[in-house]
Amino acid sequence: MRRIALTFVPLFFVACSGEPTAPNPARPTAPGALRASVAAAAASSTEFDGFINFCHNAGLIGFRATPGGTVHFGVANENRWVTGNPLIDGLEHNTGDANINPYGQVVVRLQNSLKPDAVNGTWEIVQQLRIGDGVSTGVGHGTGDLQGMTIKFTTDPAFVPTSVCNPDDLKAGVHGVILSPAS
Repeated sequence: MRRIALTFVPLFFVACSGEPTAPNPARPTAPGALRASVAAAAASSTEFDGFINFCHNAGLIGFRATPGGTVHFGVANENRWVTGNPLIDGLEHNTGDANINPYGQVVVRLQNSLKPDAVNGTWEIVQQLRIGDGVSTGVGHGTGDLQGMTIKFTTDPAFVPTSVCNPDDLKAGVHGVILSPAS
């Protein structure tokens, strides 16, 4: 259970824009600005598959029980994503919390920062895992070169050997999509 609790977790970020979807005819529009807004309006999606390799666990932090028997504790770990997509592949740092209710149900919530090796930016991700079905989901938004993009993913509940960054640890399959512009 410790390995699972330290591995991953998700939630959701939502971004909204107050920008109009078409130029205002009463307002003059510079030719370059119009071309830029049309180019930005062309949405794209790129699917990816790969692995999240578990590299280093910082341990469990701050165990406490609340009335009613729920156990709470913090988690932290470091992972390496390998998907073959340069907008994704890189090092991820996670922090989060886990709760175990009196019936043994475990929910882990992570806040992840994934720094791809090939770009100047990060994915700021919220992820959640309910231990039992083992599948986690995550949603994140890009910063820097990834600004305006959204990443959405699920992980495979089956862990497999061997992590590329720690031969004594495992990895989990990951499947998702990058959406541009952000949604």
